[in-house]
Amino acid sequence: LPAPKQPKPSSNLLNIFTPSPNINYDFITSVYGGFALLGLALYLLETLVLQKHLIDEDKGNSTSTNTNETMKELAESTQGLYLIFAPFSVCFLWSLVVRKEWKRITNEKQKQE
Repeated sequence: LPAPKQPKPSSNLLNIFTPSPNINYDFITSVYGGFALLGLALYLLETLVLQKHLIDEDKGNSTSTNTNETMKELAESTQGLYLIFAPFSVCFLWSLVVRKEWKRITNEKQKQE
């Protein structure tokens, strides 16, 4: 008996960019984009606002007010939180590629009707 044919690896790789029928890729792209923006906002919050509260404590500028202690605790507890949302950036880029193909296929079907 002849061995069954194995699919080409490159064809399987391109299948990840083929849109599935009955899925709204506008919605998928907006959800991935929203979470990627949330991750970016958390990163900017950590680096631009909260980082100085950690640095001040390391330098020994400890003025023990409730506000400073609260901000230090907030900075420590949210450190690295943006990493949870990092994969959404890659998913967002993938969804843009698939959405473009989905729109092209949808437009072709509408022109045929």
